[in-house]
Amino acid sequence: MDAILLSIRYLFVDADDMRNEGKSPGGPGDDKKEIEESDGEVIDWKRQVEMLNRLLEKEKQEHDEKVMVLENKKEETSRIHEEEIGCLRPKMKEVTDKHKHVFDQLKEKVECLVCLEIPRSSPVHVCPNGHIVCKQCKTGSCPTCRVCMGDGKSLLALTVIDNIEHNCKFVDCEEIFAVDKLEGHEKICKHRTVACPHNNCSEKITLSKLLDHLNKQTCSLDSRPKVIESSSKSGRARFILTDSLNNRDLNWQVRTFTYEDNSFALITEKVDNLFYFTMVMFESEKECSKYHIKMEVQEWLSTRQDSEVSFRFCGKPCSIDQEKKNLKYHGLTVNNIDMEKILRESKDSSFIVSITFSEK
Repeated sequence: MDAILLSIRYLFVDADDMRNEGKSPGGPGDDKKEIEESDGEVIDWKRQVEMLNRLLEKEKQEHDEKVMVLENKKEETSRIHEEEIGCLRPKMKEVTDKHKHVFDQLKEKVECLVCLEIPRSSPVHVCPNGHIVCKQCKTGSCPTCRVCMGDGKSLLALTVIDNIEHNCKFVDCEEIFAVDKLEGHEKICKHRTVACPHNNCSEKITLSKLLDHLNKQTCSLDSRPKVIESSSKSGRARFILTDSLNNRDLNWQVRTFTYEDNSFALITEKVDNLFYFTMVMFESEKECSKYHIKMEVQEWLSTRQDSEVSFRFCGKPCSIDQEKKNLKYHGLTVNNIDMEKILRESKDSSFIVSITFSEK
């Protein structure tokens, strides 16, 4: 097709050249003869152009027909493919259901008969009659048939355990993993059990529900967390001293924040002659290492620029996975004398904690 178009182009160019060549410096008779010859050749060229146009149109028509045939074949192939998949779906479902049934049966057979949990590691103890008990629940006699347990171990049960998927141990989590991936997941599971960070609360709560617990109970002063905007990246919280500074132990309600879809709790307490300020992030140690905080304690109604007395901490937030009794050691510590200076400057027995968030 490109060759035909190129030929047409050359035909028009040649026709123009011939007309120009027909203009010779000869006499009137010669000019008339040359013009007549030139016009005859132009007519011949036009005939050839018309013929080439017809060939071009024919080739275009043949091309369109081939495209249509290919499109029809494509649609037919897709239809056949869909029909084949439709025929296979019931068989695939049947195989999948059978596979699931077999695995459910295997899981049931390797469940500990005492705690009804599937063991995750060896040894898997078995009595002479084939009843399985996990290593935590094993006693001197079989809980089912009461025969002596002995030292029997089931290698078959261990093979099954290594090749089935296990449920996460936390109730609200619906994910399943191979046994070698399970422990790693449970360390960072969003539904793992954690301790409420407030000192006067002894509850253990699912991590995904911790923020609701804090904001709905007396553990927090806030009814909902303060949102830290990504533009400012900073927030503050005011605390009022309602008891004597000489009291040995003082606790304040937790203050909650959210930043970049992450939840934080500011823990403030006084033990002996030291005040502790800790920003706890509701994440694992690894996730906490991705963030950096600046925390400053100063008098009320002051800024960092005009504050007379202030104390600052810079570092990563503390993970909620830290042991509760050690939370206070992962933030800012101010002694009683220095806090007295801040309270004296405030004149209303209050102080503020300013926090700035950033990503590393």
